[in-house]
Amino acid sequence: MNNVLILLCVILAGVVAVLAVRLVQRKRQLTLFTRQLQEIREQRQNRLIRVEHFDGETIALAKELQAFVDEEQLLIKEAEADRQAVKTMVAGISHDFRTPLTAAGGYMQMIAQDQGLSQRSRSYLDKAIAKTAYLKELSDEFFALSLVEGKGSEERAVLSLKRMLEEVTLSQYEWIETAGIQFSAEVTEDSCDIFASEVDILRLLENLYSNARKYAKSRIAIKLSRTEDGRCELVFSNDGDLLSASDMESIFKPFYRSASGDTPGSGLGLYVVKRIMEKYDGEISARMLGTEDFEIKMCFPLSAEKRN
Repeated sequence: MNNVLILLCVILAGVVAVLAVRLVQRKRQLTLFTRQLQEIREQRQNRLIRVEHFDGETIALAKELQAFVDEEQLLIKEAEADRQAVKTMVAGISHDFRTPLTAAGGYMQMIAQDQGLSQRSRSYLDKAIAKTAYLKELSDEFFALSLVEGKGSEERAVLSLKRMLEEVTLSQYEWIETAGIQFSAEVTEDSCDIFASEVDILRLLENLYSNARKYAKSRIAIKLSRTEDGRCELVFSNDGDLLSASDMESIFKPFYRSASGDTPGSGLGLYVVKRIMEKYDGEISARMLGTEDFEIKMCFPLSAEKRN
């Protein structure tokens, strides 16, 4: 009897040991599956699911996971292809719109010089000129947005943000003086090198000035400096109407315009600025300072040379 009990205990211990080993193997295999899926999701790369312990259930699970990964990668590729097709179409349409709109605006400006126009006709013509200018600005912004959304086709280089800011600021001098705007600038002696496309940074700076031109009442201020961690920080501020909390939440959304609806422009300017900053892993924020001053702050990442 004792021998039978001992035999049963030995058999039971063996079964428990086998089950324990299989349990550990299953746990390791599930951990491996989890790690592989995380890597595939983070790196967005399609690869074969590896199996360490071959049994019917594990292999069946691996096949299902592989099928899921393959289908997901196919959907991602199709979605990216559709996205690129839409960008190309928008860029093409925007480009095709610009020439006839420019021509139409020119013809209307010539008609406006006719002294024989009635007051009513001149009123209609002024509205047509304004609407044509708005459509051209909108097509320009769409075209710029399609370029910003492109993936790495532009050439990037180490650029002096200080130099580019000074050049763009000089090009804005005429309208600032004509409008009687009080302008102030606080610019570091550092060149503030960044690694980016010159076209993108020019668009960013021009859009910032364009936004200030639309909203500023009497003053505009800019500040370029180095942060404590060595990054370049650019601040644009101007006075203007008080924006509500709801307006501030929407300031970087596409087609945002003031709640009154009377603000000129396409509503894409600051959205393009935000997309450019995101494209280069930069930071951007906006806030109201008191009841009048509106501020946009941008922080650019270090250039490759500075990182090294």
